[in-house]
Amino acid sequence: MDETKKYDLPKEIPAMTLRGTVLFPKAMMPLRIFEERYKQMLKDVLDEHRMFAIVCERENVPEEEAITEPPFGMATVGLIRVSKKNDDNTSFVLLQGVERVKIRGIVREEPYRVLQIDPFETLVDLDKPSLRDELLEQMERNKSLGGEVNDDILEYLRPLEDEVAFVDLAAFTLCKHLLRKQAMLEVQRLSHRARMLLDVLKKENDKLEIYKNMLGEQKDDGSFRN
Repeated sequence: MDETKKYDLPKEIPAMTLRGTVLFPKAMMPLRIFEERYKQMLKDVLDEHRMFAIVCERENVPEEEAITEPPFGMATVGLIRVSKKNDDNTSFVLLQGVERVKIRGIVREEPYRVLQIDPFETLVDLDKPSLRDELLEQMERNKSLGGEVNDDILEYLRPLEDEVAFVDLAAFTLCKHLLRKQAMLEVQRLSHRARMLLDVLKKENDKLEIYKNMLGEQKDDGSFRN
């Protein structure tokens, strides 16, 4: 895969608005297409540019607003890498994020949501040091403390030479807090996004270390002995 390839994004693009879901550029997302509106959307985009956006739905909004599936203001356009129709008339889709986009407005809702978008390119601060080594150090620490990081994740992330891809894929893979994940998607400067991710990893590791120390103290005083 060419990590530097840019896609010609249309000004208007179909979108899936999903709860609890944030897609990042370069990341792969499997989807099961079963709603009639999204079946039609899939058919249309496969006949055209093979792209649609994944938008996270805002939660904790007034009931009258919730029924409209209110979107966050930033999304990721994905390219369909695999599309397979199942025997039950649903489809399996493997979508790969290709670019952040800012949502300018909703063009229409029927037969599916279409958004007006502008590209939102990452700004790389050449005068600021990369946080790659610190991020990898915290990932190693997380693995040693029994966190989410494992050898497969490290083998996947460590070889990435593209700093933007490294940070985006690490954030997509490791950040479990929805609002922080969406916030990182919306940050334009890479240095700021990397710092946010580093803070997330450090806080998680600090909590894991406290928990591990507490378990050790309980074992030392015989709390777990029969």
